[in-house]
Amino acid sequence: MMVPDLTNVDPATKFPRAIAAMQNAGFLKSARYTEQQHRANREGAHPFILEFADKTVKRLGMLGIPFFPHCIVRTEEEQRQAVQSGVSWDSPDDGLWPHRFGAVDLIHGVLGWMDKPAIPYAWDVVGHVGKQVAISMGLKIVWGGDFPPRKYDPAHFEMAGWRNWRKNADGTFALNRSDL
Repeated sequence: MMVPDLTNVDPATKFPRAIAAMQNAGFLKSARYTEQQHRANREGAHPFILEFADKTVKRLGMLGIPFFPHCIVRTEEEQRQAVQSGVSWDSPDDGLWPHRFGAVDLIHGVLGWMDKPAIPYAWDVVGHVGKQVAISMGLKIVWGGDFPPRKYDPAHFEMAGWRNWRKNADGTFALNRSDL
């Protein structure tokens, strides 16, 4: 797919062009898209991040953009492998990493990480949608697209303050929406 050069385009048209480049209405109706929605491990994730992921995917779908949660919860071994392969910098040694219960990576159902071909402003659209969903839910979300350049991770969304969270003995969280 050829991606248009948007560098000299009026800013008001950059997002609509990025949206158009990501749209795939036919794929949204496919069995593969439906299957993707259940791919990520959700066990042990905070209910708010699960709700956020589902609502963000739905909102992108309303724009005709097929996204799915690629990663929600990683085991300690999966996190260790992610660090070793360079896709994460949070060592599991302290028992804290965002994909333990408070983060989600969302990717395009067909274009994956959208790096080949790169679609200018696509991740900005996704970040904007995620932030709007968080506001509508009354949640504080940190988007990986706002991370410093060496840690830039635009597929990543995490609950603000997740490092301070603790699970109760029964696996529930001692955290309410008012704590966010």
